[in-house]
Amino acid sequence: MATAPEHRRHCQDFVTDIAALCTRPAVRTALKRGRGRPVEDCLDLTPHLSRLTRSHGARRAHYTVAALIALTTPSVPETADPFDENTTPTARPDTVDDPYRTPAWRRRPDLGTTLATAVRDHGFNPGRTEDDLKVLVRLAEDQLHRRLPALAERLASAGLRPDWAVLLDDLALRAHTAGQVGTRWLDNFYLHLDTVKDPA
Repeated sequence: MATAPEHRRHCQDFVTDIAALCTRPAVRTALKRGRGRPVEDCLDLTPHLSRLTRSHGARRAHYTVAALIALTTPSVPETADPFDENTTPTARPDTVDDPYRTPAWRRRPDLGTTLATAVRDHGFNPGRTEDDLKVLVRLAEDQLHRRLPALAERLASAGLRPDWAVLLDDLALRAHTAGQVGTRWLDNFYLHLDTVKDPA
């Protein structure tokens, strides 16, 4: 069983690989079709995601995050197939000073922090955004996954994107510790919202 740092490293690698897949228009289109849908309704995604999700569990979380990345990634020129045997593998982060251990990982923005940034810096309505987050925190798994695409597109329209690796980790954790993840999202929303900008 993977340790927490190993799982988080996988989450980062998964996001990197999905971003590479999204440079292929046909694959990106297929990934978009997974928006909000359960895994059993996304068989056309399986050829692209099975190798990336094997042995990592939380398959719905992986499929959802892949779809969200595809939905919100600007179109870019097609590049080499990231799984081509002749392609040099993407360099992974140096793990000597492990950025995937809990203190460093928790400094990265989660969904609550991202929504606070949307309110503070991008004109999102504070009351509506707070209410939306409270609803997300209370939703069951299936409904949460169905609601995330609309929120991700709304954030993207303001030039914001969640930290996908952190969101993947949280969605995987939420299946077992929903209250803990939801409380952290709310805490970070309020704490980040209260952070005073540079007075200048």
